[in-house]
Amino acid sequence: QHGCVLAAAIDRTARARVRPTGEGVVRVFSRGYAPVELAPDDLSPRQEERNTTAALVRGVAAGFVRRGYGVRGFDAYIVSDVLPGSGLSSSAAFEVLIGTVINALSGGALSPAEIARIGQYAENEYFGKPSGLMDQTASAVGGIVAIDFADPGAPVITPVEFDFAECGYALCIIDSGADHAELTEEYADYFEPEK
Repeated sequence: QHGCVLAAAIDRTARARVRPTGEGVVRVFSRGYAPVELAPDDLSPRQEERNTTAALVRGVAAGFVRRGYGVRGFDAYIVSDVLPGSGLSSSAAFEVLIGTVINALSGGALSPAEIARIGQYAENEYFGKPSGLMDQTASAVGGIVAIDFADPGAPVITPVEFDFAECGYALCIIDSGADHAELTEEYADYFEPEK
């Protein structure tokens, strides 16, 4: 909606152990999910991959290629304690993790904000969810951030220094009872994806 938000990364993590292979294949083994294997020279969206881990991996790799970066082959072993489908941005955490891996293997030229935009692109165009950029930005930058989306192509991200414990506050996560999958149409009503 091109407004201002206050977003916070929480104390849940997605971690990867990565091994460059020298092969032209990306393999992702994520606990609890089917393995993903793809060739970085075949990154067009696939309808049969919508709403899958494979779609996110392929979309993030494609986002790097669109920006002129090569994607080298690697094996990644991923574990995460971000609850999937809970509204805690598990897909954003995964997208940012894959983007961080590819970025590191490509020389580390992209900023966290750029990795966030690649994650949004993967989620919109490959996974099939019309999300905004807040979740990816919070996951990529970390901590508490104020984000001004007046120019969605160049959001202004300002870290906010705040210690909840020191001030006697706590950040609470509440179960709203809403089914995360049911909200996709509501996202679509307010969102225009990047082209």
